[in-house]
Amino acid sequence: MIYKGITYDVGTEYKANILTRDQPSEALIKTDMEAIKNKLNCNSVRIYGKDPKTLLAAAGIALEYGLNVWLSPRLINGNREDTLSYLKSIAIEFERLKVTYPSRELVFMIGGELTIDMKGFIEGETIHARIVHLFKPLFFLKNMLGFQPKYQRAFNQFLKDAAAEVKKEFSGKVTYASGVWEKVDWSDFDFISVNYYKASFNKKFYTQKLKKLVSQGKPVAITEFGCCSFDGADDKGPMGYTVLDLSKRPPVFKEKCIRNEKVQADYLVDLLQTYDREKIAGAFIFDFYSQKHTHSIDPEKDYDMASFSITKSLGNNHWEPKESFYSIADYYKEN
Repeated sequence: MIYKGITYDVGTEYKANILTRDQPSEALIKTDMEAIKNKLNCNSVRIYGKDPKTLLAAAGIALEYGLNVWLSPRLINGNREDTLSYLKSIAIEFERLKVTYPSRELVFMIGGELTIDMKGFIEGETIHARIVHLFKPLFFLKNMLGFQPKYQRAFNQFLKDAAAEVKKEFSGKVTYASGVWEKVDWSDFDFISVNYYKASFNKKFYTQKLKKLVSQGKPVAITEFGCCSFDGADDKGPMGYTVLDLSKRPPVFKEKCIRNEKVQADYLVDLLQTYDREKIAGAFIFDFYSQKHTHSIDPEKDYDMASFSITKSLGNNHWEPKESFYSIADYYKEN
């Protein structure tokens, strides 16, 4: 693979005024990027989150450490106009970084899974409501059978318009991280990029879909994939996090989970091997750090089990590597 990557959250606002993490300082970001480059052996990082200033600061630090940066601004619940304006303003500043670091690869991602992040495509006023609608049996069945949803034309038009707006300001490569249910016209993008997890429901045809993506002729990047750290998490794939009820205070596990870091490590290395065999251009493991999913020796409070992070959150922006961290580092170093 050309791009050996990890995803890095600088703060995402799934609910109004509630971020996934505390505002990271530049010193903290430097510590993380140094670890990503020199300990995890990545050469690329997908930086995502809401705040433009923090996104760009993290991008600049990553570039200083010699990493390629795939910048992924994320404005949850934005409408068409707000999102276009948001992307354009960040593209202007990202271009300045490109001029400063001409030897690095800078890729602008106009979004990821926008049918659920944005308002106006899938029914629902919140991201949670849109996800619920997405998994309604009829919607899911129609998607699996290849039916075009009613928002399809408007969705691809938005992607086309967003790519055009970004390209007015940014001279580097541009892509979009699609959900597997989204039917994207890739003609305006430099990469075919898909968030693609493996689970019990798709493992029989997982590699077949990779081959289909590669056959389209553009370089393919898997921009998000991951696994939680408990027995059976590999079968749950992208739904592993749902074993924890975050609506309760404190959070409560819906089922008994037995911590197993090896499950996560084996899952990730297996997919990295698959991507290399199938000539995938880039892979971005989800995720480096999840602050609020803290680790505990008490299984009922070990929220890290329901996290996709390859590090254990110890609170106060401190972390320790999981088993997967070392497995990934070895794989990236040797391949």
